[in-house]
Amino acid sequence: MFKILPPARDLATLVQGYWFVEDLPGDHAGAMIRTSPVPYAVLSVNIGRPNSEENGRLVPDVALLGLQSQNRSWCSWSDTYFVMVMLTVSGLVRLFSHTGPSSADRLLDLGAVTGDGPAKSLKSSVGAALTPLRIAGVLDQWLISRLSNIQAVPESRQIAMAHHALHRGETVETAAKLAEVDRRQLNRLFQRHLGVGPKELASLERLHSSLQSVQAGSGDSKNGFSDQAHQTRSWRRRLGVTPGAYSRTARTQLTEHFGTNNPLSGIAYYF
Repeated sequence: MFKILPPARDLATLVQGYWFVEDLPGDHAGAMIRTSPVPYAVLSVNIGRPNSEENGRLVPDVALLGLQSQNRSWCSWSDTYFVMVMLTVSGLVRLFSHTGPSSADRLLDLGAVTGDGPAKSLKSSVGAALTPLRIAGVLDQWLISRLSNIQAVPESRQIAMAHHALHRGETVETAAKLAEVDRRQLNRLFQRHLGVGPKELASLERLHSSLQSVQAGSGDSKNGFSDQAHQTRSWRRRLGVTPGAYSRTARTQLTEHFGTNNPLSGIAYYF
C-alpha cells in the first residue's frame, strides 16, 4: 500500500503530507530503497518491522531525519509498514527548533529530541490507530499539541521569508534582503536552525526541481542551473548519476507512485 493523506489545516504550512508505505507480505523484502536529497525533513514512525540502513543497522521506531543533501539507501523487510511526516523547512524550524545541525543528513531517535515520553506516546498512538485515516488524525493531534507546548523561535519568520525567495530561484543576496539581514547573518540563522547554509539549501531546491522534471518527463530540468554542465555536476555529486542516464532507467514502484504519477506528492523523494 502506498498512500498520501493531507495534514490538518492548522499544519498546512508545516507539513506537506503524511506518506504511508506498507509491504506486510514482504514482496519487496531485501530490496534497497533509495531516497534523494530534498529541501524537506522527515519524521517517520514505524508501525511494522523497522527497515535497516545500508550498513544493516535497524532504524529507530520513531525518527527525525533533517534536510537531506545526499541520496540514502534503506533495506525493506517483510512486515514493513511506516508513515512519514514530510516536514517543510518552516515545519522543521517550528516543530523541532534547534535540531537542524544535529539532524541534517542524520537519522535521530525522536526520543533524543523530544524526550522518551512524547516519542513513546506517538509510537503507541500511531500503532493503535489501525487505518491510515486514523493514523493521520493521531499525527495531527500530536503535532498540534506540540505546537501549543513549544515556543516559536523568533527567527522563524526570517528563515521562512528567505527560504521562499530561494525556492523561487532568487539569489542568496535577495533572500537576505527580504529577511532584513546581511548574508553572513542569514548563513548563521540557517546553520543554527537547518544545519545547512542558504547557498546549500538553494542548491537542494534546484536539484529537487530538476529531479521532479526528469521523473515527470515534463518541464525544464535545467531550470535554476546556469547550464547543462552545472546540472550534470550537481546530479553526479548528490545522486551519483547523470540526468540522461537516470531518465533511461526503469522507475521503482515507490518512484512511480510518489514522484511520477501522484499529483498530491509534490516531492521527488524516492529515487
